[in-house]
Amino acid sequence: MNYRMVFNIMGKILITAAVLMLPPIIISACTGATDLIALLLSALITAGIGGLLIMIKPRSTAIFAKEGFVIVALAWVLMSLLGALPFLLSGILPNYVDAVFETASGFTTTGATVCTNIDAIPHGIGFWRCFIIFIGGMGVLVFVMAVMPLSKERSMHIMRAEVPGPSVGKLVAKAKNTALILYAIYFFLMVTEAIMLLLGGMTLYQAVTTAMSTAGTGGFMVLGNGMIGQSPYLQTVATVFMLVFAVNFNIYFYILIKKLGVAVKNEELRWFFAIYVIAMLVITFNIRSQFSSFSEALHHAAFNAASLYSTTGFSSIDFNKWPTLSKVIMLLLMLCGGCAGSTAGGIKTSRVIILIKNGFNELRRLAHPKYVHTLRLENKAVPESVVRSVSVYFSVIIALVFASILLVSIDGYDFETSVSAVFACIFNVGPGFSAVGPVENYAGFSVLSKLVLTLDMLIGRLEVWPILLLFNPSTWHKRSTYR
Repeated sequence: MNYRMVFNIMGKILITAAVLMLPPIIISACTGATDLIALLLSALITAGIGGLLIMIKPRSTAIFAKEGFVIVALAWVLMSLLGALPFLLSGILPNYVDAVFETASGFTTTGATVCTNIDAIPHGIGFWRCFIIFIGGMGVLVFVMAVMPLSKERSMHIMRAEVPGPSVGKLVAKAKNTALILYAIYFFLMVTEAIMLLLGGMTLYQAVTTAMSTAGTGGFMVLGNGMIGQSPYLQTVATVFMLVFAVNFNIYFYILIKKLGVAVKNEELRWFFAIYVIAMLVITFNIRSQFSSFSEALHHAAFNAASLYSTTGFSSIDFNKWPTLSKVIMLLLMLCGGCAGSTAGGIKTSRVIILIKNGFNELRRLAHPKYVHTLRLENKAVPESVVRSVSVYFSVIIALVFASILLVSIDGYDFETSVSAVFACIFNVGPGFSAVGPVENYAGFSVLSKLVLTLDMLIGRLEVWPILLLFNPSTWHKRSTYR
């Protein structure tokens, strides 16, 4: 383990985190909000710790796979711990566990909240809540790679450890340029949505914060009721962009370089929209009796299915009151999540495809022992190592879900609350059902449950392995045969 390089990069990340606090500081100063001192102190403390870590000079700049995973995991943990300072120092969340829960929820784009009076949050910290979703959506380390020089020859290890999906590749020759391209597309789409929300009557502050939250598929808003009660136009805009940000960003790159055919033929994209349309139609017919017209039922089904499938967590209505069938479908959409390489959570549609295809292959092998068939995705053979890693990932995440439900159930909430709370956090969705429904929050949970759910959010966003590696003793050996 190259400890000095890990600490040095941690320092750069924390300096970046301190700089990221400047926009909310400026907003607070311009609006005369009461959170200015808290934001300034938070930035100074974060920058001070980062400065101390940068002073640790590495003897070697090499970053191997193990260091890449450790850097990513530690970065997200430290960002959550220090990003909580504005909530704590301002008194908005005087309990540090609550502040860390809220911050981790933002950075992991989960959108689960313990805030009980969102309308009372000052503009600076209100902006910070949504801004950390925007940064976390594409990835904290992807952002750092885009703006700061890291080890050029090893930076891909960091991107592979952070970007969601079964496998990650570069769009162009350099990982840094890939990060820049991704953020350029990301920022352009966010600004486009903000303009459309402005045209729908939102204020500039509301439009920008909502667009940032949608871009990161996070779900935080500066409005107490969120998207509930907003105009059909604003809800429709949100529906479209929730789906847009749940699509693999490589698709937009192919469109930019005029490879539209490659984008349209993408197998994961076709599965993604097929699953969404089927789920939306089933929910529409299931909730039809609760609305005055079919179009109104379709509108709310489309919005909330998009919200939970993209793991954004917005709601246009209290779907807690919907029939059990609709709630089960929405729970499955949470688990599935968006596309690999998007800002969405969940296990990702590409993994679902691989699991389903591998299941059918196993059935054929049982019937015909000599049967040999290579699993293919995007008309390309999927390596056996990828199929195995997907199966292992799914097994581990389900085991973690059961373990978390067991721990959270100690609080004594009903079964639906405990199960949906864990699903909503580990798959980075935010709202669940019953006591954690779209008009409720997580404030009532015990400290133990909040810590478990916070860890679940980090595990889900980083897709298990980086966080679990922190608890593996062999990870911390100074020298290792395995890189």
